[in-house]
Amino acid sequence: KSSLAFDTLYAEGQRRYVESFSAYARQFLERMDKPDVDHVAGILPAVAIERKNPIQNRRSTVGTATEINDFLRLLFARIGRTHCERCGREVAADTVDKVVDRVLALPEGTRFVVAFPLGKVEGAAEDTLLRLTQQGFVRLLLGSEVVDISQKSRPPRKALAKALVVVDRLTVKPDIRDRLADSVATAFQNGSGQVIIRVAQASSPDSRGKDACATSLRFSTHFQCSHCDLEYAKPEPLLFSFNNPLGACPVCQGFGHTIEMNMDAVIPDTSKTLDEGAVAPWNCGVFKWWLNELRQFAPRYRIRLDAPFRDLSERERKLVVEGTSEMDGIRGFMRWLEDRKYKMHIRVFLSRYRGYVPCVACKGTRLKPAALSVRVGGLNIAQVCAKTAEDALAFFDALKLAPHEAQIASLLVAEIRKRLDYMVRVGLGYLSLDRMCRTLSGGEMQRVCLTTSLGSSLVNTLYVLDEPTIGLHPRDTHRLIDSLKRLRDLGNTVVVVEHDRDMMKASDQLIDLGPGAGEHGGRIVYQGPLSRVPAANGSLTGAYLKGTRRIELPQNRRQPTRAALVLKGARENNLKSVDVTIPLGLFVCVTGVSGSGKSSLVQDTLFGAVKRKKRQFGFHVGKHRSLSGTGHISDTVLVDQSPIGRTPRSNPVTYVKAFSAVRDLFAATPA
Repeated sequence: KSSLAFDTLYAEGQRRYVESFSAYARQFLERMDKPDVDHVAGILPAVAIERKNPIQNRRSTVGTATEINDFLRLLFARIGRTHCERCGREVAADTVDKVVDRVLALPEGTRFVVAFPLGKVEGAAEDTLLRLTQQGFVRLLLGSEVVDISQKSRPPRKALAKALVVVDRLTVKPDIRDRLADSVATAFQNGSGQVIIRVAQASSPDSRGKDACATSLRFSTHFQCSHCDLEYAKPEPLLFSFNNPLGACPVCQGFGHTIEMNMDAVIPDTSKTLDEGAVAPWNCGVFKWWLNELRQFAPRYRIRLDAPFRDLSERERKLVVEGTSEMDGIRGFMRWLEDRKYKMHIRVFLSRYRGYVPCVACKGTRLKPAALSVRVGGLNIAQVCAKTAEDALAFFDALKLAPHEAQIASLLVAEIRKRLDYMVRVGLGYLSLDRMCRTLSGGEMQRVCLTTSLGSSLVNTLYVLDEPTIGLHPRDTHRLIDSLKRLRDLGNTVVVVEHDRDMMKASDQLIDLGPGAGEHGGRIVYQGPLSRVPAANGSLTGAYLKGTRRIELPQNRRQPTRAALVLKGARENNLKSVDVTIPLGLFVCVTGVSGSGKSSLVQDTLFGAVKRKKRQFGFHVGKHRSLSGTGHISDTVLVDQSPIGRTPRSNPVTYVKAFSAVRDLFAATPA
C-alpha cells in the first residue's frame, strides 16, 4: 500500500511538480528519484502527510505549525489595546481633539489650567525664565500656586524642575473649543508632547494668586501611560513572536523554560527522612559531607532529621534547600557543583538533578512583558494560546469588536476561526495552541499538518495520507472523515492508506492490495466501490468487511494476581489527581477519547516514575504523589511511534540483534 501511495503516486507527483520550476529554483528543493513505473497519466502536484513527528525543535508549537499564531500576531498588532504593567490603565497616544473632547466633558463652569512640564533646566534659572518670557509665557504653576515669571522673587532652580508652564486658564463653556484646541496644541509643541490639565476646585482663586487644584489630567502624544509615564513600543507583529528578539523573553530566549534544579529529582521520595537519605545526591559517598554538615547544624536551627521530608514545616524545608550563612543547603551544594562542571563526571552528575522549569521572568509564556501588556477581548496573546482549540474557538465566537475594529480584523478573525474549527473537526480540539510539537504523537502531528492543508485552500492537488485514524477514538473518526471529504470537495484528490472500517466505508473508491504481505503481495485484488467488494476471490479485506471472517474473542481471561503497580495522585497535564492500579502479568488496555489523558498517564507519568524508581535518570516524570509495586519488575520499556532507525546502515535484523548470531556463525566457519 505504501509503495503504491507514497513511493509511486506521491514521488511522481512531487517529481513532476519540481521539474516545472527553473533550474535555479530546483537546486534549493529536495528532488525525488523517478519511481519504478512504466507510465503515469493524469498525476497532480502531490502533498504527503505521513504518520510521524520529525519535529524536535522546542520553538515549534501547535499554533506555529497550523499558522494560527501568524494570524494572532497580526490581530494583536492591529486591534490590540496596550495596558500599563504597573497600574493596568489603557495606554494610548493622545491627540488635540481627544484632549479637547475630554476637557469639554467636564461639568460646565469648571475652571482649569492648560500647562506643560518645564522638565530639566539647563543653564542658569534666569536664562530659562527669560526664554519662557520671550516665548510669551508669563506664569508658572508650582504645586497649587500660580507664580508670575516677572516677579522679582523667582523660584530656585530645583523647584523649577517640577514646575508647570501655564499656557492658558479657562472655564468650561461650549464656545471655547477653538481657543482650547490652540492652547493644547501649543502645550504639546512646547512640552515635548506632554500636556497637563489642572482642574481647579469650586472655590475661586484667593487674593494671593493661588489656584487650589484638586485633580490633574495628563495627556501625551507619546505611546505611554499618562498616569505612570511608562513608555511602550507600539504593537507590531514581531513584538508577539517568541522567535524574534523583539518579542522573545530575554531570560529564556523565547523557549519558555530554563534549566534549573529539579526538586523532584533531588528529593524523589518525600516519605524518607533526611537521615534516611531523602536528598538523593547526598547519598553518594563523596558528597555525604553535606549531609554530615546538615546533621551538625540541625539542632541549632531546629531541623528534624527523623521526620519524613513531606512533614517538615515550611521553615525547615527552606533552611534545608536555601541554607544559611553557616550551612550551604541544597542550593549551595548545586552552586558548588556548577563551579566545577568543567569536569566531565560533575556535568554528568549535575544533569541528573536539573531539568527544564518554567521561566520565572515570563512564567512560561516566552514573551516580553511589553507583548503581554497588549490585550484583545480582555486577554493577552499568551492567554489565548494557552486555551485548547475548542476553548479558543468559543472565545473568538463570542468576541465582540467595535465597528472600526471589526472592519480591520474581520478577515483575520475569520481565518483564525476557520483553522480552529478544522482542528476540532480532525479530533485535536483538546490540544492547546502553545503545546510543543515535539510532544505530539505521530498521529496528532499528521492531523496538525492536515489542518494546515485545509487552511491553505489548495485545489487540484493530490493528498496522500498514512493511516490518519491511528490513535483516534471512534467518536472522532467521523469528524476526520468529514474533513477529508471537505478537502476532496475543494477540488483535490485524497489517497489514504488505511485499515479502519469506517474510513473504508466512507471512501468513493477502494483499492485492495494483496493477497498476502511482502513477496506474496503487490497485486490489486479489487478496485471499485465498497458495495461490490467480494467476500472471496482472495480478498481478506472483503472477507472481514462482509463478515465471513472475524476475530474471535477469547473465552477465558487470565485472572490478576496480587502483583501490581499502584500509581497515586497523577496530576500531569489534564489528569485530575487520579489513582490507578495496573495488574502485572496481564494484557492491560488503557482507552478513552482523544485527549482524555491516556498518554499523560502511561507515557508521561508511569513510565518515567518506574525509571526513577529503578535509579535511571534523564526521563521526564509527570506529577504524581507516589508509586509502589516496582519491586515486582526489573525494567520498563517504552515502545512509541518514533522511528527506531536513525542510520542507513540499520535494518530489522541488526536492530533485533539477530545479525550478531549470523556474524558469530560465519566467524566460526573454517576458512
